[in-house]
Amino acid sequence: MSLLADSNQRAEILKGGSAKQSLQLLPLRHTKVVHFVRHGEGFHNLVGDYDNWDYVDAHLTEAGWQQARKLREHIQSLPDSLQLQAVVISPLTRAIETAIGAFGGGAWTSADSDKPLMLAQEAVKSKRAEHTAVSSAGCPPFIIHEGCREQLGKNPCDKRINIQELRMRYPAIDFTLVEDDDDVLWVPERRETNEELLQRSAAFAQWLMDRPESRLAVVTHSSFLYHLMANFGQQAAQPIADEMHRWYNNCEFRSLVLSDPSNGHDFPDPYHSLGNTPAAEKDIVIADHIC
Repeated sequence: MSLLADSNQRAEILKGGSAKQSLQLLPLRHTKVVHFVRHGEGFHNLVGDYDNWDYVDAHLTEAGWQQARKLREHIQSLPDSLQLQAVVISPLTRAIETAIGAFGGGAWTSADSDKPLMLAQEAVKSKRAEHTAVSSAGCPPFIIHEGCREQLGKNPCDKRINIQELRMRYPAIDFTLVEDDDDVLWVPERRETNEELLQRSAAFAQWLMDRPESRLAVVTHSSFLYHLMANFGQQAAQPIADEMHRWYNNCEFRSLVLSDPSNGHDFPDPYHSLGNTPAAEKDIVIADHIC
């Protein structure tokens, strides 16, 4: 019996061929690494009350700040630096505070020449934890983007305060991408649908891909992350899909590679070295280039 006449063997060949074709080998400069982080524990998480107007644009609890500091320690303990070129953040306070705790500088004083990422804040019982001012020295740009905020509508904890107040609290953070001072995206009577959030998160992923940086962090929210990841991984092996589609814990940090083989990008590749073309191959290279 021939190899091709054996249906079991043919199935194995097709199976193996499919596995090989699923690989993608891409130049590094057409990919980027994105570290996704869910915010730390907010006061709304602590009480589990998402309909309570006492928790509009909820702050981190003290435990939430500790989670952010623990993530910072984890990042600093890594053998290689993340070399972040930007930190993209939801405009909601709990995400901003998490980004500051995890990726911000040390304590800021009035003698420092750099603007603070965050001014000092006093504790407000059951609403806000006390925290010192935080320096922006040595930090990558912190960029606020409405596209990665939590699922919109109904829940007061997902309604942001106005941008003018946020600018005062966080002087070194870039809010220029936010078009409206007041929160016009959040409405009390309607929750953003799953399909709408899938589309918004996919658009945000494309925005990330189109940016010039090749190493970024994104600090955002659980439902947003779940919908974002649901746009990807359907063709992956089940363990990979399960890993991608697992719900994020508070202050969980996952690293993914983003690429678009259909539309090349030219990010800096620090490892590339052009080398020299042997004289005997110059005509071949030129011919290939012309073709």
